[in-house]
Amino acid sequence: MKVENAKVTWLESGLPYSTQYQDIYYSKDDELAESQYIFLDANRLSDRWQQQAHLDNFQIGELGFGSGLNFLQVIKLWKNSQAHPSRLHYIAFEKHPLTIDQLRRIHQRWPTLSAQSALLLEHYIDHSAGCHRLLLDQDITLDLYYGDALQQLNTRMTDNCPPVHCWFLDGFSPANNEALWEENLMHALARSSDESTTLSSYSVAGRVRTALKNAGFKVHKAEGFGRKRHSLTGTLPAQASQAIAPDDKTTQATPWFDLPGVGFEGNTAAIIGAGLAGCSTAYSLARRGWQVTLIDASSKPASKASGNSPLALRCRLFNSPSAQAEFFLHAYLFAQRQFAQLFPCGDPAWKPSGVLQMRNAMNKRNPLQAQKLDELYSPQIVGLLSKELASLEAGIPLSDAAWHFPAGGALNPSALCQRYLAHPNIHCIFDTAVDNLHRIKTTKRIETTEEIKRTESKWALEGDASRIVEADVVVIANSHDATKLAQCSDLPLQSFRGQTTVIAANEKSNRLGSIVSGARTVFPSVDEQHLISASYATGTQARTLANDTRENLRGAASNFTEDNSLSDIALSDRVSVRCNSPDGIPLVGMMPDSAKMRTRYGELTRNARAKFSTTGHDCEQYTDSLFLNVAHGSNGLASCPLSAEFLASLITKENLPLSEAMINTLNPSRFLIKDLKKQR
Repeated sequence: MKVENAKVTWLESGLPYSTQYQDIYYSKDDELAESQYIFLDANRLSDRWQQQAHLDNFQIGELGFGSGLNFLQVIKLWKNSQAHPSRLHYIAFEKHPLTIDQLRRIHQRWPTLSAQSALLLEHYIDHSAGCHRLLLDQDITLDLYYGDALQQLNTRMTDNCPPVHCWFLDGFSPANNEALWEENLMHALARSSDESTTLSSYSVAGRVRTALKNAGFKVHKAEGFGRKRHSLTGTLPAQASQAIAPDDKTTQATPWFDLPGVGFEGNTAAIIGAGLAGCSTAYSLARRGWQVTLIDASSKPASKASGNSPLALRCRLFNSPSAQAEFFLHAYLFAQRQFAQLFPCGDPAWKPSGVLQMRNAMNKRNPLQAQKLDELYSPQIVGLLSKELASLEAGIPLSDAAWHFPAGGALNPSALCQRYLAHPNIHCIFDTAVDNLHRIKTTKRIETTEEIKRTESKWALEGDASRIVEADVVVIANSHDATKLAQCSDLPLQSFRGQTTVIAANEKSNRLGSIVSGARTVFPSVDEQHLISASYATGTQARTLANDTRENLRGAASNFTEDNSLSDIALSDRVSVRCNSPDGIPLVGMMPDSAKMRTRYGELTRNARAKFSTTGHDCEQYTDSLFLNVAHGSNGLASCPLSAEFLASLITKENLPLSEAMINTLNPSRFLIKDLKKQR
């Protein structure tokens, strides 16, 4: 999951030059004027935004993000436009991202874009392959895909992403960077486009025009900029866009992962559960203008497992690349960025002081291997420190070497949930349990001059036989209590009891500057107290156990070498119950209709390798407008924010921040299909 950064030298003129591609990043002519002419003007952005101001989202795609010049120009135009769609979504692909320092140096050339540059640099990330979602402003989202463009495009669940409105083809010269102009890549662009899509490029090379034409685009030579005679524009005719099929899915091995096209006329959502999963989902939908009602049986948010204070943010590590590894990596990175936005520097709720994970922590069955992790993760994510260096980082002598997460930290989950719920589009209902969900029909007048009405289907949420709320969409996020609802009764959710212990700080322990996780996790002192977290055992017993307290104290002490580094007297204990899944991966996505799936894929009980022909009804195997976000276990602080962002993107039909493989890995239907294959 590592990615190689750009190799740049600086010409005497001050222009950046790529030694990987033997080409300059932009023309020696006025690069700002060229960017404006070749990309913004050629795609008629100002006029289209005026004409399409009714749209919820306008999507721009770019091959070759480079220094971000085109993006900076676009957001400046966006902010200065009198009318435009509600939100701008910019999707860019870059194989070798510039480092932050390189980007900062280049941006100094453009003082007229200083405000836009500052916005990008505040959020920019320069490492790790895959899609990085950057929420730059309330109405501007940047998805940066790092890695080979064709591979990254092919990871997208194209059928569930909206078409891109215009493409900027701005890679290095086709003679020096053939891969970014090949025909397969142009076909991938076409699959992500429709008849409204336009494109433009500085290159009119014959191979580029041929590749685009073979992919279905209609291309034209236009007047070039500066010393270049020509530039290129293109469209995708309606007949060509209709003829484009994504990948051939006539016969599939995994049709149960096909999701129906989502997107709703309404904009009301009900979220069941006010823990991290529910509050983060409410926030992601509220940011998009949705009216959200959050319902919880407790008297306040984060009152159960999410209420442990504080929690440690670190990345769940894997020895080899996989969809699971990619999900937890990007979840960790997205959480970092979101927490930095929600809690400005100095806010005591979020303390990014680093996390040290000792080698005896977690992964006991499959120990982490230094060489494999070094090959997989960038040093900005994690690095192995010797016992001596780890002790220096911790501030107290440690008993072993440790994996260091330099950007990890401690966060108060109650404060996080409160910050989420402060959004004005969120309304909370506490002390109320939802015990029934069912669909109802409502009639809505859609014109005032005539009696024209439309029947709509909504969800009714009920408790104690009375109606609580109606909503277009429901997200179930109430942990193991989800199985009390009929739609979730067969979900394989597991409950794990955990007990935390609080001890008094002393002179030695007050020197602890980082979170240290070993047999137990020890947090730096707050108000002269340390939190020790946490025991882990199956069950739901709410009573504190003396043996768990002893094990917490013993495990915490084993992290350190000096006697009396920690107090051995417990001040208090707290028990909470975590919700997990059999494979340790959250259940996030559309709710499968169990009965329909068992009927549709019953053949799996006789042949676990059976393939199925597409019937046109496969997507009906999911329950319309019902979603699930549960089973985050002990990783919820890292995994909930990105899971919520994915669900909000799926519900509002935006570009999805997760790859198709990651989405399938999270899909709640995976256990039902596994049961069928095992004849359960």
